[in-house]
Amino acid sequence: MVQTVIRSKKILILVGAALVLLLAVACAADGDGSDGPGTTGGVSAADLSNLLAAAGGPQAVAGLFQSGSSANTGIWVNGAGKASGEPDLGIISLGVEALADTASEARRQAAEAIEKTISVLKSHDIENRDMQTSRFSIAPRYTTHEVTKCVDLEGVIPRATPPATPPPTATPVPPPGAASGGAEMILEPESKGRECRVEFERILTGYQVTNTLTVKVRDLDSMGGIIDGVTEAAGNLVRINHVSFTIEDTKPLQAQAREEAIAHLLDKANAMARLAGVELGKLVFLTETSGGVPKSFARLEAAPAFGFSMDHSTSILAGELDVNVSVQGVFSIAP
Repeated sequence: MVQTVIRSKKILILVGAALVLLLAVACAADGDGSDGPGTTGGVSAADLSNLLAAAGGPQAVAGLFQSGSSANTGIWVNGAGKASGEPDLGIISLGVEALADTASEARRQAAEAIEKTISVLKSHDIENRDMQTSRFSIAPRYTTHEVTKCVDLEGVIPRATPPATPPPTATPVPPPGAASGGAEMILEPESKGRECRVEFERILTGYQVTNTLTVKVRDLDSMGGIIDGVTEAAGNLVRINHVSFTIEDTKPLQAQAREEAIAHLLDKANAMARLAGVELGKLVFLTETSGGVPKSFARLEAAPAFGFSMDHSTSILAGELDVNVSVQGVFSIAP
């Protein structure tokens, strides 16, 4: 591919130089030819000879122009290969989660539970290098309550609709010392209104501490026992997030899958050439794309949610994993 790019650039340079020389020749043809024999408007035959020599001679220039851009020529084909194998490494994401009124109490409960969890892991020959804290957090927990708040409004509440008939004229209040028995005018005092609205408030309910471990299990037969032991030790604080399996060294399987992918590519290339009525040329380009490290993933909820009982052990099945390799090749078409 790099050679193709270099060849294309070389063609562009030669075309540009040739156009410049031809333009100079055409312009000089209209002149008086005073530059002397063997020259054309300042461009001599020696200049043309040097240009051809720099490109490798007249035959090389002709070959470059005849070949053109070969970036999309030939037969392009893909091949795929797969190799299967049994997992040799299990990964468990587990931990504890404690909730209490205070952060210190929640931390204490979580610390006791994770200590018991680690003891169970070590009893199953899990080494320190295969245990890693993947998450630790202390966070407040809130709940939301609906609260109605009212505000007193000062002043007279205006009437929505005025009365249909004007009110009767009030009798004047007699001055002090006047004879009683007359009608008195009752003044309406200012009244207060209330405006209410509904709001949602967060109320602190406690603190939550989460401590999660990522554990590598090399003895796959012990995975069920590990889950059962951790569940019994940590009780309702245990959390089993997910279980997965992988193959630690995939190189042998990749080599096997690569061999199958190349054979598939060659079979397809020969079939395409035969069907197209052409002869398959040399392989000029080949690349590989690997599927990466295979990994199965199974999610589990917290163990207590399943009602695990020590009367029945947990069954964990590893199954089989696939290693995939894809290749892409380009073949020339033989003349």
